[in-house]
Amino acid sequence: MSDPCRSFAFPPPFHPLWAELAIFLGDQFRPDWCTDSDEKVFEEAARYPDIATFYKNSDILIYQGIGYFLQGWKRKYHALVLQLGLGALQILDFGCGAGHDGMTFLHYGHRVTFADLDGRSLDFCRWRLQQWGYDATVVVLCGEIQMPYAHVVWCTDVIEHLPPAEQLGLLTTLGQLGRVILVNLIDDKRADGQIHYPVDRAALTAHVMQAWPGATIAQDVYAMDDGNAVRLLIYGAGVQQDADGGCTIDVHGTGQFTSGGVLAEPAGVP
Repeated sequence: MSDPCRSFAFPPPFHPLWAELAIFLGDQFRPDWCTDSDEKVFEEAARYPDIATFYKNSDILIYQGIGYFLQGWKRKYHALVLQLGLGALQILDFGCGAGHDGMTFLHYGHRVTFADLDGRSLDFCRWRLQQWGYDATVVVLCGEIQMPYAHVVWCTDVIEHLPPAEQLGLLTTLGQLGRVILVNLIDDKRADGQIHYPVDRAALTAHVMQAWPGATIAQDVYAMDDGNAVRLLIYGAGVQQDADGGCTIDVHGTGQFTSGGVLAEPAGVP
């Protein structure tokens, strides 16, 4: 793998993720896009005839994805997954984008399948996997798809990019792909009806609790600086809601991780 710290001329501290992107893009790299700014994303999207073409062909979402990842607010989610079982887990990073979360799990020795729509972010994901020497499966979400049944399905920062009519379907589909599903629901104040859509956290939570009774955990885990609130849903066959408000998560069907009430709120309160 190329050493990004030695291959790019920005002075320290310049995060290695930006340096990797600079190597990937070469002369097309834009330092002014090294931000998580929504305004820049909206400006760039306006240049395209439709949102699907924008998602497929623009590089700016790679920049924004790095910006969000570097905020670090998902580290508590990563820590949870890394406690779920001894040995290598099969993890599905659904809606992986450039693959930052899945790469984190790979670094810890887990097996990861990356899945997303075809586009520049997925191109960068493939390139990074090759650079790091990882032999991981990358699935393009189009038509009939096949992927291994996962111990853990990870789907973060995805549902707010779907129209409300498609959000319930996503939660149902994820529940069929693995034993334990982690999804974050962002009450997105930026909803513009193209890139970000409203997320009815109460309705979606109630739907999952009804579909997986006694096997759903819901907790409001983060209040973002821009006023958005984030709820984490954990559900599936490997999840058990305890009477005291705690939970038991069993990814293998044998060894268990028990939260002791730290993770969960009482069930039945959307």
